[in-house]
Amino acid sequence: MIRYFIFKTLFGWMGVVGGRKGLKRIILPHAKRAAVKKIIFEEFPGVEENSSHLRLLADILGKYFEGKKFTRGFAFDATGFTDFLVTVWKTTQTIPWGEVRSYQWLSTQIKNPGSFRAVGRALGKNPFPLVVPCHRIIRKDGTLGGFSAPEGILLKQRLLQLEGVRFDSKGRVIGFKKK
Repeated sequence: MIRYFIFKTLFGWMGVVGGRKGLKRIILPHAKRAAVKKIIFEEFPGVEENSSHLRLLADILGKYFEGKKFTRGFAFDATGFTDFLVTVWKTTQTIPWGEVRSYQWLSTQIKNPGSFRAVGRALGKNPFPLVVPCHRIIRKDGTLGGFSAPEGILLKQRLLQLEGVRFDSKGRVIGFKKK
């Protein structure tokens, strides 16, 4: 049984979808609840609403947008995704709150140096944003790179600022060390 829950945060309406094997999808903030519901029903026809099943995650994500750090990991259902995608996502989960790493760092961590473009594409397919904090991956020059979410790079910057990451006047992360 696949279930969903839609909730409001300080950044807008979000949705979470879960199943027996864990989290299936997180929808980042949208201005309207109906937009989140539409995405959920397009991706998961026949899904049922159930707030009790997903309330803990929704509460934690809501508090994230108030600047409260969460360290608890959540199991996600990787059924249907390639080993490469799952490896990229699980490695991305190791990046602590308020820190960033480069696409190049991530490609090295997964023992596939030089695959930073493939890593970027894998992050663009991430259905578990925040739980898999793909917003913490930036270019090696300190600029943000891409972000496939509503508001794109602007949302990525807002999420990083929420975590205490600072930027210079050109939009580069201040103090970013190429790790």
